[in-house]
Amino acid sequence: MAQTAEIRTPRSWPESGLVDTRRGYNTAVADESQSHAQLQGVLTELRRQSAAQGVLLLSGDGAVLHSVGDIHTDLDALAAYAASAVMVGERLGESAEFGAPEAVMVVYGGRAVVMAPLGPVVAVLIGAASQMGILRLTLARYLDDLGAALRRELPSGSHASEPPAFDADDPAADEDLSSVRINPGLV
Repeated sequence: MAQTAEIRTPRSWPESGLVDTRRGYNTAVADESQSHAQLQGVLTELRRQSAAQGVLLLSGDGAVLHSVGDIHTDLDALAAYAASAVMVGERLGESAEFGAPEAVMVVYGGRAVVMAPLGPVVAVLIGAASQMGILRLTLARYLDDLGAALRRELPSGSHASEPPAFDADDPAADEDLSSVRINPGLV
């Protein structure tokens, strides 16, 4: 008898143990408009600080969750390939025993794409190739804010110069999300 494999989607991640529901990634949002506004605010500030042409937040399987900026391309295709590039970077780090990538960077002629895994999502910045260093540096500075906004822990008006909200009594507060791998559709 043939066995069928369950395809894990973002909605099934908490139940399957891929993501801790306390972190807030794929759980119901009490005030979705506030959560969306916080995330859009962080992405907008990230774009402004890095002078990027555009900033995307993707699911692990390459679906566009949020986008900010003026990107004249097929976002769905770009997102799918960006998520795949990050997965390849993760596998390369594993096989070479380097660990998980902090960022995956690619230059195409005059354009640079900087991608960073953030738990089960991927942050992507697109800008001029001459700005690749500042794109990577700014993205690295905003990863904590993006994580906090995804968990809906970012205070209103917060940005990278302020520490994200923190509850010392929360056992998940010190949780390291760098070990969460992106495995869309894999069982």
